[in-house]
Amino acid sequence: MIEINLLPEESRVKIKERVSEQPTVKSGPGFNQEMLFIYALPAVLAFFVLAHLYFGILSIAKAGKLTTLNKKWIELAPQKKIFDEFNQAYSAASLDAGLTQLLLKQRVLWGEKLNKLSLELPSGVWFNDIAFSKQSIIIQGSVISLKMDELNLINQLLDSLKADQEFFKDFSSFELSNVQKRSIGSYDISDFVLQGTLRTK
Repeated sequence: MIEINLLPEESRVKIKERVSEQPTVKSGPGFNQEMLFIYALPAVLAFFVLAHLYFGILSIAKAGKLTTLNKKWIELAPQKKIFDEFNQAYSAASLDAGLTQLLLKQRVLWGEKLNKLSLELPSGVWFNDIAFSKQSIIIQGSVISLKMDELNLINQLLDSLKADQEFFKDFSSFELSNVQKRSIGSYDISDFVLQGTLRTK
């Protein structure tokens, strides 16, 4: 397309000058990225500061709760000790009461059996302890013999008790459970344990 300018030359120069005087606007990606970085950096720093403060406050709150619980536990410790002592005393009293009641119910029976035990004792044999329970009787004794026949004396006692029907009728078994030898001076002593299991009724 051909343009014909009929204006005089003076007017033409002025138009060119106006065109050249128009301001130019710079634009580019570098300018926008710098501004974005400048504005975003404080926001990121503020986020990290707030997060640090939040977790710090949360830790302090948990530490405070833990301290409170520890104080309560320390305050309750004396009460717990009293309660445990009461339970132990109650359990021991209940056990003693149960054994006492058992012996009272069967005082004639056990009295007869204890009498039989003393009558059947061979020479050189003695009892150190007799313990009762609801299911059994445990007899701890010792024996000494110049003839070195301690085991024969124990078996003699055991056979005599089993042969006595009045004594053995309430037991399902009556056996020797343990024998240990020890020396006192020049004498050998055998410690033994007899255990009798009561019949279930």
